[in-house]
Amino acid sequence: MSFQLGPRRVHRVFAAAVVFTLAAWIAGISPALAAQGPQPAPDTGGDVSPVWTPMGLRSAPTTVVVQLAGDPVTVVEANSAAPLSDNDKAQLEGQLKATQEPIKREVEALGGTVLGDYQSSYNGIKVEIAANKTRYLSGLSGVVGVRPLQLFTPSNTRGIPYIGAPQVWDGTNGFHGEGIKIGIIDTGIDYTHADFGGPGTVAAWNQAKAVSTTDPTQLSVCQTAAHTPCFGPNAPKVKGGIDLVGDSYNAAPGPNFQPIPHPDPNPLDCFGHGSHVAGTAAGFGVLENGSTFSGPYQADTINSHTWSVGPGVAPKADLYAIRVFGCAGSSNVVIDGIEWAVTHRMDVINMSLGSDFGSATDPDAVAASNAAKDGIIVVSASGNAGSNPYMTSSPGSGTNGIAVAATDSTPTFAGVNLAF
Repeated sequence: MSFQLGPRRVHRVFAAAVVFTLAAWIAGISPALAAQGPQPAPDTGGDVSPVWTPMGLRSAPTTVVVQLAGDPVTVVEANSAAPLSDNDKAQLEGQLKATQEPIKREVEALGGTVLGDYQSSYNGIKVEIAANKTRYLSGLSGVVGVRPLQLFTPSNTRGIPYIGAPQVWDGTNGFHGEGIKIGIIDTGIDYTHADFGGPGTVAAWNQAKAVSTTDPTQLSVCQTAAHTPCFGPNAPKVKGGIDLVGDSYNAAPGPNFQPIPHPDPNPLDCFGHGSHVAGTAAGFGVLENGSTFSGPYQADTINSHTWSVGPGVAPKADLYAIRVFGCAGSSNVVIDGIEWAVTHRMDVINMSLGSDFGSATDPDAVAASNAAKDGIIVVSASGNAGSNPYMTSSPGSGTNGIAVAATDSTPTFAGVNLAF
């Protein structure tokens, strides 16, 4: 899955913003935020989504998200006459956190564990609790929904020339992704790979893998051919990111079940899928001799070179690796990845992942929808599990974002002329 090139993210600018009164700002909060504040959440299809378990396992722990009344930061900003300032956002986050604290104490009193909280793309608390106690959560003051979390698996397909990206690159005014920040919510990115400007050697990957995960400054140990770091603000492609889970994490019950995240600042990919996706979105391309392609990117670029790895859709965009998978298995921290992307001001969120038969009320789908409503281009996979009509997956099942379905990316359609 990939995203199509398009206009850069544009924040709304309203004439009303010019005539805001100074007195409102002296009061300590913008008129937009003062007018909004925490508002009742919209009807999301019922207070409690069933958390079903077999009778013998009804006291077993399950993970849910408790949705609270009040819009998250993205929705407040989307409904405001002007973009919120950083201070406004921080103030609103603080207000939402304050309303969440009593709920956290109630959860703990019920024997549950608070795993996380959200204010930017979703207003809620992630909770692990016995399945037979989830019904008590909906009765707590301020709670408007109790939603089970979906398990996500990676998905992807090919097709840069298939979607016409080289034609978009072409000409003096062509688009290549300049100035765009893409958050890849996936298995991480192998920032040592030549597709992202790294050395492209096993030794470089091993070196990056061995660095301390508690000291982000050590991640610059990997050096590109130009002697710049492979990862971080000064890197050629992967400008930042985070590992939200750690290598051993796997949320799917089974032999390798290890659902406790161990976050660290090194989002190096040990699975491979995230690197594939990142390369599809914005890789530089790798020539047959193993060297990083440096351009130019134009209509004949694909046909005029021999490739080891072809360029991505937006080869001049910046990438941010938001790792939500371990080295294998499934994840239930996608909403955490969306939160990171929103708070770090991504222009695009790419999620080549999904949980089959998703609904618009899944927390991840709601968070993705809220991020899109606030102006982020949110792209999710959909329908990759088979040909069943109308089947989609969360978070692509949400509104406002772009859901990209699986398709036949081979030249079997009349009139299709692919050149790989």
